[in-house]
Amino acid sequence: MADSINGNYYRLNDAIIRQTERITGTDQKTTTNSSGKTDDSFQQLLEQQINSTVTFSKHANIRKEQRNIEVSDSDLEKLGSACDQAQKKGIDNALIMMGDSAFIVNAADKHVITVMDKNEMKNKLVNDIDGAVFI
Repeated sequence: MADSINGNYYRLNDAIIRQTERITGTDQKTTTNSSGKTDDSFQQLLEQQINSTVTFSKHANIRKEQRNIEVSDSDLEKLGSACDQAQKKGIDNALIMMGDSAFIVNAADKHVITVMDKNEMKNKLVNDIDGAVFI
């Protein structure tokens, strides 16, 4: 769904937050449990989870399967930290080189756009990226 004000796309967590606020009528704040510790609200936990998770586009999933590229949980963590590094440097779209694979990633959303193996990278031009991260 397009955001007419900013020209951006709504993120899933924004939609969930808006619906939650509409249903409850108030913003959810942190609560204190019986042991005196502060619990994070659902909204904060959801944002943390979404911000730390690398997602793959449909196109990237197809390319990953076609090229037999395996991505383990530790690889996902490495991609996530590479996205964080790219964001710190102001890189929006990054080429992340990891082993024999290359990932074109929207660093701000941690969303993998496409995946290439070393055979696909030969004699190929990669455009529309702002920077590269080698891990």
